[in-house]
Amino acid sequence: MKKNTIPLSENIISYLTQLYGEDWAGRYCTYTGDAPIDYIRYNSEKTEKAALIESLKTGYGIELSEVDGIPYALRVVLDEKRNLGKTIEHITGNYYIQSLSSMLPPLVLDPQPDERVLDMCAAPGSKTTMLAQMMHNKGSLVANEIQHNRVGILTFNLERMSVFNAAILKMPGEQIASFYPEFFDRILVDAPCSGLGILQKKGEVSSWWNEELIKKLTFIQQKLLISAIKALKPGGTLVYSTCTLTTEENEEMINSVLTSYPVELQEVTLPVESSTGFSEFGQKVLNSEVRKCRRLDPLVTKSEGFFVAKLQKTESMERTPKHFSRERQTKFTRNPLIKKALEMIEQLFGVSADILDSYDYYERALDIFMVSKDWDGGFFTPHSRLGLKIAALDKYGNLIFHTNGAQILAKHITNGILDCDSTESVRIYLDGGIVKTADTINRKGQAVLRFKGKILGTGVFVQGGFKSRFPRALRTQTITMANAE
Repeated sequence: MKKNTIPLSENIISYLTQLYGEDWAGRYCTYTGDAPIDYIRYNSEKTEKAALIESLKTGYGIELSEVDGIPYALRVVLDEKRNLGKTIEHITGNYYIQSLSSMLPPLVLDPQPDERVLDMCAAPGSKTTMLAQMMHNKGSLVANEIQHNRVGILTFNLERMSVFNAAILKMPGEQIASFYPEFFDRILVDAPCSGLGILQKKGEVSSWWNEELIKKLTFIQQKLLISAIKALKPGGTLVYSTCTLTTEENEEMINSVLTSYPVELQEVTLPVESSTGFSEFGQKVLNSEVRKCRRLDPLVTKSEGFFVAKLQKTESMERTPKHFSRERQTKFTRNPLIKKALEMIEQLFGVSADILDSYDYYERALDIFMVSKDWDGGFFTPHSRLGLKIAALDKYGNLIFHTNGAQILAKHITNGILDCDSTESVRIYLDGGIVKTADTINRKGQAVLRFKGKILGTGVFVQGGFKSRFPRALRTQTITMANAE
């Protein structure tokens, strides 16, 4: 990642000096000009840690080291050619580039595979995809995002990481409790904030940061936090986090709900060095309980500055709202189109009926979507999308197998495989072109392309070649072929 060249504004320096002291503020100014340390989170649903470490090292010269205490986290030790975001492994969802601090809120939330989980402010999907991974693509995960332009990148990342236990919800977070009162077992509120902890990565924050803006943000944050409390089951867990350093958006926000709502703070244990929340600063004195919150000092962690608080709801406060209806449960029935698609997947690609039966499905305008078998994420369906599209039927009733389906079912595909050893042919495939090799002559129908033992995606045989069906959204990414000059 490139160094930040934008100096901190006087507004920011003044605020941080009052909070942390002049020496700390000066050192932070210097730190924000250093190049960030890169981390990745490997996708255990798609790859093995050792295999990924080896493939990135031998193929791209990327050297990784393990991180104690944080599952799935790997530190980038060497990446001289800056290939981290350009590998086949990255574009096919074997790992996600994510800061170390960003991995901690999901770790504190600790979602379980049989639970209903809400990520209230989900885009771009860093934490959402980690939550899904921790749930092993089981249970019910609702990923909410209100900004239309950010729903696209959230969808992109859920698809790239092969998440099919999630529904994307597009709704103002403060309204969610009206539709989901006391419904979720765990909720993550990674709130929109002023970003003082990520100045090393986003120096442009300096151009707009001021304390008047903080007042507007805290108004939004409080509405989100209260909505989350109302949407949480009694006994459920709520994690509130930000990537900023202000007390107004952190300790004071938590302090504002402690006396008005049935929640209590829980102790937070982190695998990295952190400090307690501030209960006293300047002339302000807060509830001493806020010391159970944790602050991540970017100068100590050598990652982003973060704030994490863990709350438990102690008793019910349910008031049935007008939008609520217990009769509108999501139902999955296999209509004739779904049955036909699954039969063709079994026949053409050798995926057994037992494996296909371990998922649920629904059909929308001839598109077939896969959902976790135990999905129970709502009694109404205002979702932008639920699960993952794995196939479609054309107007003649023929199967069109999707790359998402091929990657999810990769371990179970035994037929219809085109093996390819040519990096140039793979480059053509990833660009959406037609691969022409000796193995593509006289073949018909569909196949999945396999490269070095990994299934990349699907395609169809045309005259003398294999036409790629690699998703258009993924073709926009720059790919560096392993060991290619």
